[in-house]
Amino acid sequence: MKHAMSLLLTLACAHAFAACDKSEIRLVNSMREIAQPYHANVDKGARMFARWAGLERNYVLQLNHGDSAKQVSLMRGLLATNARCTVFNVEPNADPVIKPMVDTAQRAGAWIVTHWAHGEGLHPFDGYGQWIAHVAVDSLEAGRAISVALADAMGGEGGIVALQGRLDTDPARKRYAGLQQVLKDRPGLRLLDQQAANWDRTAAFPVMQTWLAKYGGRIKGVWAANDDMALGALEALRAAGLAGRIPVVGVDGIPEAIAAIVKGEMRATVSSDAYYQGSIGLAMGVCVLTGQTPAPAAWPRDRREFYLKLQLITPHNAAQFRGDPPPSAYIPEWDCAHLWKRSTGPAF
Repeated sequence: MKHAMSLLLTLACAHAFAACDKSEIRLVNSMREIAQPYHANVDKGARMFARWAGLERNYVLQLNHGDSAKQVSLMRGLLATNARCTVFNVEPNADPVIKPMVDTAQRAGAWIVTHWAHGEGLHPFDGYGQWIAHVAVDSLEAGRAISVALADAMGGEGGIVALQGRLDTDPARKRYAGLQQVLKDRPGLRLLDQQAANWDRTAAFPVMQTWLAKYGGRIKGVWAANDDMALGALEALRAAGLAGRIPVVGVDGIPEAIAAIVKGEMRATVSSDAYYQGSIGLAMGVCVLTGQTPAPAAWPRDRREFYLKLQLITPHNAAQFRGDPPPSAYIPEWDCAHLWKRSTGPAF
């Protein structure tokens, strides 16, 4: 079977051709914002790839500021020109936005790579020739990993408060499900309260202040569905003189969170590597458009929809993740023969 698949790819590569001159290729990153460090690093990763590929002047950043309709309309507006040589790397504002964006790419002849999660029953390999790939993150595993780290830091017992993300997104729901699994396995832990803070530290800060006033010393751990909310909670703990005394965990591996782990104020974060997520979809698109890979329709299913390798960052390894990574850390993975190097297998 492996030999047959290898032969199929070899034959497909033999018929691959450059659809666009490299100078015509337009690279687009579509996301919510860049105020949050995670999103800022997605943009940094994209710009890093664009410079390396000699396409820095052809890079476009589209920000929807939390408006899914705007995310789609910005895409449609840009595709009025040069659609066939345009590659979209999409971090969806909410899961439902992926379908209209994929449909827009299909109609216009543009190319799209999506991230995180999408609607149930929707897959790139089900007749979507322009949908290059979906790079998924196992958010259940991410939520479980930080929950185990928090439980261990608490000695397996005590009260937890939990800050949830946007509840209309798969990552928020599944990360919280990971926490619920660990709570079930660790009977000494108790969930005191939970509230959505929509991925935002400014929203998390007053929520944490309210919890401190309400529960006081009963709070033994803080769980947050992303690092930005974890840092908002940490600011409230600092104001109360409790930073470093109550363990805090988050997700995303942003620089401030890693610095807080090194300092002893946070216990753990999980990184999907925002720099990689910002660049890999653009690299895939360039490889397709320059004929260095076959058309996505010829790719095996597990190369069109796969889970991305995650990294748990704790006090034991945090120092090695400080600072912006150099382009040399990603060049081997931008190579058209190694685009799937971080895949851990089929998603969903």
